[in-house]
Amino acid sequence: MKFVIITVVFLIAGFVIWRFLPGLILKGSKSRPSDDKLPTIKRDNDKIIMVENVQHDDLRRALIKFCELYNESDFAALPRLCQISQGKYAVTFPYDIDFMTFCFAVNFLGYPTDIAWAGKVRAWATTKSTDEWVTRESANKKVMLFLAEDDKDYDNVFLTTEDNIGYKLGFASGEEKQMLSTPNERYIKPKVALEDFNTLKFEDFK
Repeated sequence: MKFVIITVVFLIAGFVIWRFLPGLILKGSKSRPSDDKLPTIKRDNDKIIMVENVQHDDLRRALIKFCELYNESDFAALPRLCQISQGKYAVTFPYDIDFMTFCFAVNFLGYPTDIAWAGKVRAWATTKSTDEWVTRESANKKVMLFLAEDDKDYDNVFLTTEDNIGYKLGFASGEEKQMLSTPNERYIKPKVALEDFNTLKFEDFK
């Protein structure tokens, strides 16, 4: 009986450590590059994805699936997950992420593979002229990325610049940067800043 109790205690302790340890790096079962290829120097950026109305475990599963897709040959995406409040989360990228993969992440978290949810996803970043899918009119500006409720193709991300120039970024060839006559939504500033997460627990994914 004593052995059973000790075993149960260790199992519970192991689960708590796995579930709540800050800075825990999580990865799926698919192949990854060796850990010696992980970056060690953080790169300044303001990319952030806000995800609301989801369960924590579902969001963790979605991030693991996303990393399985994009980190097979190299570490293209190393997201960090912070919980802001009940059902509200922030995904950031301490080692940065290229703009195109960032757009894929926004879309994937809106329509995650084999996970049913009604999550609300909205993201922000500052573009560079060298970014894929960025035009002269959208370069070097703060932008908001989101999914349109009336979009039934499910393979697009919509973008609005800080001066309210709108784009539809389609994932099909030739549809990557379509300027709209009016933006699907007007730009709004994020209600949180990266500095707000400095004291919060986080989970890293690879």
